Amino acid sequence: MGSENIKLLIIEDHKIIAKAYETILSTIPDSTFNISFARNCDEAVKQIDKTHHKIAILDLQLPISKNERFICGEDIGLYIREKAPNTKIIILTSITDQARVLSIINEINPEGFMIKSDIEAKDLKEAIAEVSADKQFYSKTIKAYANTTNINGFTIDDFDRQILYHLSMGEKTKDLTKYIPLSTRAIEVRKTKLKNLLDTTDNGSFNLVKSAKKLGYV
Repeated sequence: MGSENIKLLIIEDHKIIAKAYETILSTIPDSTFNISFARNCDEAVKQIDKTHHKIAILDLQLPISKNERFICGEDIGLYIREKAPNTKIIILTSITDQARVLSIINEINPEGFMIKSDIEAKDLKEAIAEVSADKQFYSKTIKAYANTTNINGFTIDDFDRQILYHLSMGEKTKDLTKYIPLSTRAIEVRKTKLKNLLDTTDNGSFNLVKSAKKLGYV
């Protein structure tokens, strides 16, 4: 990577983890990083709007924005793609649900994607080097998932996440049109899709919101 001063944004709500990333980056030879931090969706949006970063390290589980537009890391990833398309995105997450991983790959196509339990410090260093060289770096779990094109022909998009979020907040399906620019019928169709995707039970006890929370969607 040479001696370039690399502007890098760490979007991570756990301060200890964010500082650990900073420490690892400081040990990469012949590289200098100008690091900014964001601990939630609102701080991330401000940083993205204010500064162009060469690389963004992104966690998926983030506190939502005050206006509820940005619910999780996927939304921030999409915002980076919209506002700063040249920024390289490295997702670092503890989420291992295959359906969610595939949806993120389809929606965001991050340059780097790693499960925290898969990697060590050297892997983060390698990921930084690879994406800086316009290459892709996926950890072993992500690589295995990426070989699957989809699950039951479905992926989960922004409207689906909005539906799951508002249902988790206690809203009724008939009232979701207040928050989501879809018809009630379209929302019902999406709820059926989500049930088909997330229901792994055989005993008729499936609960969409509980399952979404368990898998980290809300």
